[in-house]
Amino acid sequence: MERQICQGQIYRHFKNKLYQIVAIAYHSETKEKYVVYQALYGDFKTYIRPYDMFMSEVDHEKYPEVTDKYRFTLVNPDEELEESCIPHKTTKEAEESAVNPYLMAFFDKETSKDKIEYLNTIRDKIDDRLISDIAASMDLTVEDGDIDDRFISLINCLKTMAHFECGRLR
Repeated sequence: MERQICQGQIYRHFKNKLYQIVAIAYHSETKEKYVVYQALYGDFKTYIRPYDMFMSEVDHEKYPEVTDKYRFTLVNPDEELEESCIPHKTTKEAEESAVNPYLMAFFDKETSKDKIEYLNTIRDKIDDRLISDIAASMDLTVEDGDIDDRFISLINCLKTMAHFECGRLR
């Protein structure tokens, strides 16, 4: 079965960093196929690489210690939660570089109502950083303080947004 890249998928580079596929692009002159992908760590830079290179196998002569077969391997975000995104990481660098799958799942929700329902289902897993990341992504201000107060403030902002959302086509 041939591997195929799709927008939104998450891949692990053989050097153990996560990336999300933004798009498949084509060179306007040569029609060469490219993968546009974004780092899910650090400053979240966006990169582009020829499709064939993205799909290629690891050069084991250059990297003999690498056990991965491919340069990039498709991962399941739910498994990533168990393996690398649990809040009790042992090193500060690991915490800073890990993508929070709860944040990614929040981004996948279509409406403010859906977002509220999702946040209520993961309430016991929400921490200050997740609240701050969600607030920043939505250009909201959630004041520092008790986590329960911050959660309620975030939910209230989403309820206000839900009130003004319209499901009708114009």
